[in-house]
Amino acid sequence: MTDKTGLKRQNTDIEMADAASTTTKRSASVESSQPKRAKHDFNSIVKAPTTVGNVFVFGTGDTGQLGLGEDMLERKRPMPLKVLDDQNIVDVVSGGMHSIAITKEGKLWSWGCNDQRALGRSGEEYLPGKVENMDDVKIIKVACCDSVTMALSDEGKLYCWGTYRCAEGPLGFSREKAVQDVPALFEPFNKQVIVDIAAGTDHCLALTKDGRVYVWGNGQQFQLGRRIIERHLINGLRPESLNLKNIKVIGTGSYHSFAVDADNKIYVWGLNNFQQCGLADEDNDPAPNVITKPTIIKSLQGKGIIKTVQGGEHHSIVLMEDGSVYTFGRADSDQLGLPAELIERVQTREKDANASSFKKAVGIPTKVPNLTKVTEIATGTNHIVVTTESGKAYTWGFGECYALGNGSSDDEPIPNELTGQKLEGHKVIRVSAGAQHSMVLATI
Repeated sequence: MTDKTGLKRQNTDIEMADAASTTTKRSASVESSQPKRAKHDFNSIVKAPTTVGNVFVFGTGDTGQLGLGEDMLERKRPMPLKVLDDQNIVDVVSGGMHSIAITKEGKLWSWGCNDQRALGRSGEEYLPGKVENMDDVKIIKVACCDSVTMALSDEGKLYCWGTYRCAEGPLGFSREKAVQDVPALFEPFNKQVIVDIAAGTDHCLALTKDGRVYVWGNGQQFQLGRRIIERHLINGLRPESLNLKNIKVIGTGSYHSFAVDADNKIYVWGLNNFQQCGLADEDNDPAPNVITKPTIIKSLQGKGIIKTVQGGEHHSIVLMEDGSVYTFGRADSDQLGLPAELIERVQTREKDANASSFKKAVGIPTKVPNLTKVTEIATGTNHIVVTTESGKAYTWGFGECYALGNGSSDDEPIPNELTGQKLEGHKVIRVSAGAQHSMVLATI
């Protein structure tokens, strides 16, 4: 999710993308007057998880994201975060290099990298600490960028803190403020009821009751669904609505975004350099490297009702209501969980004969075999964690940072059950994945 991991941050030639695409209409800003129309509030605020569990962490924690203290910076297998055992934790969320836990009472605990104030508090970074300035608020959902954290209250109010970054460095939190040190009500949505949120590496999505999608943050790869002029990148920090309606589900990858409407059509936009937008055609010919405006993923139509969609740095995963999973995008670190013979069959072709031969990608959403009844998905930069109805968790993808929890630094090509002495006898109910670490919430 971030260049902090040592992975090279991808940039896109915006001018070439503009030349090859039509000019997109600028969406109305949050504070602009909206045309009068009959409103139909068909979205409800997302429900908060209610089952209390124990937090387990694994992976690499160089910046404290494991929460186990300065002397325990690496765990190859799931390790209980005992300091939170008596806090009634119902959910866990990973940013690129920081972590958040939500209590049943709607309070937040944070730990990990705090360079840009993503923890929402001061003090010790290598151990969990209570997020400040939230005493009178009940939080039901959190979404984390690399250096920004968003929290949604049970009343549909959005709180944000931290700062956004672009390819050149810090971008700011808003036009008026470089960094938001502690959680604060996000002013652009003072008069809005937000029902759901999603976060990429440095951009955010918010969904309203009447099915509109607002986007803001860094827009260098068109992840905002609109063109942001390079010399005015700060303009992207102002939320604007997209030309979409009746949206029910939103999701993000590192540099791309998703929206699913009431008719189960899934739209995608943003960086597509490894076909992570899933728009390759029937002949496996690739789509452009940048998708400048929301575009329907036609190959997912008729596959089932979409429950959740997420993306990593250059790959994507879609969870259907029936528990099946589809993946697409980059595959050179086994991010897709597809057998080698299946990848060879569906691998996206390169239009350019001189293109780099290492670009192993699948541009058509492909069902992950032998994986059923999945209830929750989470994707980190280059790995995926899921859990099933039976309470078993599975991981696959990039293994070097031990974020797969399998005791090895090797990549995992297909879903592998998450096990470990400390996790034995537990049922996994929630999953989360960051850049170098993962977390699960489990009950006995």
